[in-house]
Amino acid sequence: MEEANHLEGYVDWKGRTALKGHHGGMLAASFVLVVEVLENLAYLANASNLVLYLSQFMHFSPTRSANIVTNFMGTAFLLALLGGFLSDAFFTTYCIYLISAAIELMGLLILTIQAHMPKLKPPVCVLPNTDTPCREIDGAKEAILFTGLSLVALGVGGIKGSLPAHGAEQFDENTGDGRRLRSTFFNYYVFSLSCGALIAVTFVVWIEDNKGWQWGFGIASATVLLSIPVFLLGTTLYRNKIPRGSPITTIFKVR
Repeated sequence: MEEANHLEGYVDWKGRTALKGHHGGMLAASFVLVVEVLENLAYLANASNLVLYLSQFMHFSPTRSANIVTNFMGTAFLLALLGGFLSDAFFTTYCIYLISAAIELMGLLILTIQAHMPKLKPPVCVLPNTDTPCREIDGAKEAILFTGLSLVALGVGGIKGSLPAHGAEQFDENTGDGRRLRSTFFNYYVFSLSCGALIAVTFVVWIEDNKGWQWGFGIASATVLLSIPVFLLGTTLYRNKIPRGSPITTIFKVR
């Protein structure tokens, strides 16, 4: 009777076989929804307004600023493939999310510190004043900027490749109720994503433009930091799918 309650292929946070009625379900997935609001807020708050920061404070040309932002966003979404692959083949979505969130937080902290400290930015210039030309950021300061952006892109990619999958794992795809609840979860997931984006492109962007970029990066850092304990609150409720190899690995094994 006890074995009938076991969830084949799933374990709890201690590595024990997950149990029906105890692990997974909408309650467990609700923590994922809250985390998505915070994560997308942190990402879009900066990505949507980053061209202005690079051109006005780092003194890149508008063309290069736009190119850096497109590369940053493209890299983040491309790395989601890596996050999904690692979740399937070697780690659980639970582990990949926590590692990725920590990486993104480190990148945001680097950007926050740079935005706050004048000595880590190029000298302030006044365009009409030809005696103080705008000097593009370079050297160690430029390395700090791109290190921060690279860590954020890596973290965001890992999160986007693992978080929605982790939420989907909380439902049984072999039952009608499970498939219905999983469909409902993804509806709420898109809604959560949109809520985070709305706050990001209104409130946080206003903060960046009127109070300073150190506050914008600081808010993003705080939301990612907050998302980690929120995610951990659901640890005892989650069911984690045991990695059994990526579909990509299976394709290469076919002879």
